[in-house]
Amino acid sequence: MGWFWGDSKSDPVNKLEPGLRDYLEQEQPDKYVPAGVNPPTPTPTQTSQPSDSATPKMVVMPTSGKPTSPRRALDESNGVRGAEKVIEKHKERGDTVQRAAMENCALEHEALTYCFQTGNWRKQIEARLTLCSAENGTFSRCFTTQTKFLQALGYASSFTHDAEKEERIQMHADKLYHQMLDYEKRIEEAKAAGVEPPPMESLFNPEKQPPAEKKPGLEIPGGEPIPAGFKPSKPLQKLTPHERELEIRAHYAQLEQQKLYVEEAGPFMKTQDTARNKRREKAVSWFGETIGNWVS
Repeated sequence: MGWFWGDSKSDPVNKLEPGLRDYLEQEQPDKYVPAGVNPPTPTPTQTSQPSDSATPKMVVMPTSGKPTSPRRALDESNGVRGAEKVIEKHKERGDTVQRAAMENCALEHEALTYCFQTGNWRKQIEARLTLCSAENGTFSRCFTTQTKFLQALGYASSFTHDAEKEERIQMHADKLYHQMLDYEKRIEEAKAAGVEPPPMESLFNPEKQPPAEKKPGLEIPGGEPIPAGFKPSKPLQKLTPHERELEIRAHYAQLEQQKLYVEEAGPFMKTQDTARNKRREKAVSWFGETIGNWVS
């Protein structure tokens, strides 16, 4: 009964092996104090007049318990913040690209809004019945395709922000989109006039000459091969030739973005995984696999 009455000699924690006791102390929010021992209360002299000998010379990292120099601790802290910034930037890229696509489609969005909000009562009823299908279709295609162009050109792919570079990419994406629309318009005009359609040029590689003879199969400007394991947003048969080229270019850009992400954040994530595995192995050796995996 001594444990209940404050006898520190019979404290069961004192019977644990040193390694397990250290682990429990690290995992607790406060350092473990054996039963019956009151924590020391600092005197006014101790709190108000620290001596030079009390000045800490080393920094102890809480994860490993090993003394580390202040310089190394600062480097590790900066490395963690840098990796977290890379991961956050990677997560936000989709929203950044979509905002740029919306800016490039401002006129199409304005036309859609104008369709719903203007006109006499007959026009407004018609707009609600048809959901402004023509304007809605134009805006939807603009937003979707502009997003693809921005991705294919590497918009917001760098982990260091360069406002001028991003603006140039955004403007180039808008230019390529309207070049695609202009070619489609010329195709329709040639069909209506019964004349030969204009030759198709690659949007991304315009200096490459189109083949003299068309090969059977899906036509892709620039002769882009279909990558292995490629999964387009729509079946290629339902896309225009320029849209097929765009899908392939966006696919390669996505692979490159993933490669950059792994290069930037990979070392930090590997270090975290290694530390986590070590904690798990130690906990399993003490508590068993079920509890060890849970607490780690």
